[in-house]
Amino acid sequence: IPRPRNAFIIFRCDFVAQKKIPASVEPDHRNISRIVGRIWKAMSVEDRRPWIEAAKREREKHKRLYPQYRY
Repeated sequence: IPRPRNAFIIFRCDFVAQKKIPASVEPDHRNISRIVGRIWKAMSVEDRRPWIEAAKREREKHKRLYPQYRY
C-alpha cells in the first residue's frame, strides 16, 4: 500500500504536470526537484495552503480506504 503524498509532493507533481520547466530546458528530475524545492521554501504559508489542504484530503481518503495501515 503506498503512503499518502505530502503537500510538497503534490505541489511538485502539479508543477511538473503544468510543464513550468520544459524537458528541453531541464530533463533531469533530480534537478527539477531541487528547483521546485527552492520555490516551495520561498512560498508563504498562505501560498502553500492549497497543497496542504490537498494533502490533508489525501490522508483522510487513505485512512478511509486502508484503516489498518501502519507505516
